[in-house]
Amino acid sequence: MKFFTDWDAGYDTEIAGNGSADGTVLVQALAEGRRLLTRDRVIIQRKWAAEMVVLVNSDPVRVQAGFLGRTLSVDWLANPFSRCIICNTILAPASSELARMAPFNVRDTGVPIHHCPGCGRLYWPGSHEHRIRSTLLDFARASGKG
Repeated sequence: MKFFTDWDAGYDTEIAGNGSADGTVLVQALAEGRRLLTRDRVIIQRKWAAEMVVLVNSDPVRVQAGFLGRTLSVDWLANPFSRCIICNTILAPASSELARMAPFNVRDTGVPIHHCPGCGRLYWPGSHEHRIRSTLLDFARASGKG
């Protein structure tokens, strides 16, 4: 499943640029086989918008996440921490050579280190992981799946 959104939880996502024309975003979504998540009620009136646009009506993020879970079967817990937050590329286990580039205190713990083949960024489980997993679990509950 591909989306235009800033929530990924392991999904292939892309954020439409600020100021992007509605027609441009719709053509790109259609060409890439993406769903367009938006609060823009005007865009739904455009040609072929109904095929790919999902209108999100609520303000609170938790309510939006629940709506997406129920409407599009988004599984917030399926594959978190699997994509680069910068370029959206699927992460890969870091080779020992790449892992040596992580800070010493990270290497010393023995935690798994991943890298992004797209931009080279390194990833490892840190103190933020528990907080993010908790948020994703809350999203799953809001979807009726947690």
